[in-house]
Amino acid sequence: MIQALLLDPSFLPVTIVFAVLILFSFWKNLARYVPHLAVVYLAFLLFTATSYRDTPAVPQEEQKNIVDDSMESQAMAQPMAVKDDNAVQSAEENSQASSGLEVKQYVPPQQPQDDKPKAISVQRLVVCENIDLKQRKPVRIRDVFIDTTSRIYCFAGLRNPERSEDIIHVWKFKGEPYAKVHMNVSVSNYFRCWSYITPREDAVGQWSIAVIDDESNVLKEADFTIVPFNEP
Repeated sequence: MIQALLLDPSFLPVTIVFAVLILFSFWKNLARYVPHLAVVYLAFLLFTATSYRDTPAVPQEEQKNIVDDSMESQAMAQPMAVKDDNAVQSAEENSQASSGLEVKQYVPPQQPQDDKPKAISVQRLVVCENIDLKQRKPVRIRDVFIDTTSRIYCFAGLRNPERSEDIIHVWKFKGEPYAKVHMNVSVSNYFRCWSYITPREDAVGQWSIAVIDDESNVLKEADFTIVPFNEP
């Protein structure tokens, strides 16, 4: 429960506002309102803690099973952010430790490398509220979000054993394309990447996110819903 509160992006600002209101109440001799504020704040803490869904590591995310994506064998580049319509990409890039951190820009392929079937596959695809950048894991996995959510992330874990591949995160709203994020996946036993959208006021409805290869094959797809926030 404590982990849920600390990872929730709204915890710190709400706590600061609560403290300011408490101080203001005593300053203006309005201490009778302090219990009401405390009840609202405790309700926020309870809702945040109980709505958190723990995200245990899948077998591919255990350190002993990560080979090409491990901290021991390679340097981890800083997340790369690239705007594409209404989405932003952030992905791990492989580079040699001796040459420093290098971020590779996406370059559309000119022609297929060969006719060999692709070996890339999506091992995990979830939609969540945040990404733990230190552990590179999804936080607060959901399939229903309120329209006041600041960002909605798609987290994908891919197995790509043979060669570098290009993929696309395709976000759809009510069956219509909303945004596309291009990424390059290096050869890896478990390559993690993510993208996100920022919902607008008219974003209420059914959504989907699909991971597609450069031949338009859908590797995996996930659905989620955005619902309106009902103020009391």
